[in-house]
Amino acid sequence: MRTIPERPIFELCRKDKPGFRVHTPDPELDNVELGFLEREDIGAMSQATEIDVIRHYTRLSKFNYDIDRGLYPLGSCTMKHNPRVNEAIAADPHWRDPHPLWPEEFTAGHRAIMEELAEDLAEISGFDHMSLLPAAGAHGELTAVFMIRAYHLAKGRDDKRVFLIPDSAHGTNPASAAMAGFKCKEVASGPDGYLRLEDLEPHLSDEVAAIMITNPNTLGIYEREFEKIAKAMHDHDALVYMDGANLNAFMGVFQPGRIGADVMHFNLHKTFTTPHGGGGPGSGPIGFNKALAPYAPEAEDGIGPVKAYEGQWGMFIRAWSYIRTLGGTGLREVSEEAVLNANYLRARLQDVLPLPFDTPTLHEVVFNDKDLPNDIQTGDVAKRLIDYGFHPPTVYFPIHVKGALMIEPTETETIEELDRFVAAMTAIRREADEDPERLKLAPHTTPVSRVDEVLAARSLDLRWLPSPELA
Repeated sequence: MRTIPERPIFELCRKDKPGFRVHTPDPELDNVELGFLEREDIGAMSQATEIDVIRHYTRLSKFNYDIDRGLYPLGSCTMKHNPRVNEAIAADPHWRDPHPLWPEEFTAGHRAIMEELAEDLAEISGFDHMSLLPAAGAHGELTAVFMIRAYHLAKGRDDKRVFLIPDSAHGTNPASAAMAGFKCKEVASGPDGYLRLEDLEPHLSDEVAAIMITNPNTLGIYEREFEKIAKAMHDHDALVYMDGANLNAFMGVFQPGRIGADVMHFNLHKTFTTPHGGGGPGSGPIGFNKALAPYAPEAEDGIGPVKAYEGQWGMFIRAWSYIRTLGGTGLREVSEEAVLNANYLRARLQDVLPLPFDTPTLHEVVFNDKDLPNDIQTGDVAKRLIDYGFHPPTVYFPIHVKGALMIEPTETETIEELDRFVAAMTAIRREADEDPERLKLAPHTTPVSRVDEVLAARSLDLRWLPSPELA
């Protein structure tokens, strides 16, 4: 079923159609001076009526899919439900309206909460120190990389210019390293999906500054040789940056700072239910060991501030509330249930979709489109899933798995919702055998049909053309 495409708001605006009418005051009847509303150019202020604007944006909002509507299984993104109690606390006027230029006596409570949050994150991760300043996960990454550079420069090792990055790491890792002036070398994972010391050793040299390793990696697999790899790096006077995007898989289970990691960023929106997406504000604190402490943004001789003032207070209060609500036992249960849910989907779907690795996985599982019938590909499955009322999983990532379909249900989904998802995927797999064209033309229920992706990639022409007049 197709609906009429939504026109841009400026097509609803016409110069001959003012959005409101201005009351012309009658000197004999009105006692209020309204002369400012008698300007001749008043019509230019609005050329769409209030109801036009409200209906336009309401329709647009209903085109979106969100976590409040159903399962949002984007692998590596941890799109879990945000408990409303955290939002209620953050909305309290006592916490909502601080200004960074207030006198310190007015912000003592806020600073105490920030100190408690830093202590909590340090305990969860096992690091000696914390910085709350970075404004997002990738920003925390970049901050950590600059600290690593400062560490080597202080030791007179300007020659350490190489970062090792496994093919199972997150995609922002090489970008962060390159922005700090490092060269990136990819390290291939082993046949079981995790990085082995023997895979790493040929790349070790005196030029290596650090390794950026995601654990569990983007396949959801725990890097079982992490401690051996960390020791090998340290033996070459190189550091270990651990990407903390998958922290939701191991809270209360292991501490990266105790198994060889030197620095790690947190994604508060992924693990601690601060708002996710929409352009921010984000928050990406980092934890680090004593050796890196002199180079922290707040340190006297550190890399310098990476964010104005104290960081993203609104995210801090939400994360603090989440941690206080659950406590240590509850945080561990979060990770245990996230792993349980992911493995439930893995068990239910491993006979439905190809599973490229038999290695045990934690919080997410990666399938692919290998050997699907009738030339059905991952993109076809993902687009058809929209018709069944679900947001598609992450597709074609990690890139070292051809046709990847990465699913992360998180801990907040019920078994009923997971079973609905399994039923949808099973039905799609049956359609791949019996009605493949239905998949190849999907989605069928969205306002915009499938675009020609090849043409769009080869001949990208982004321009606005007037919509035809509605019949």
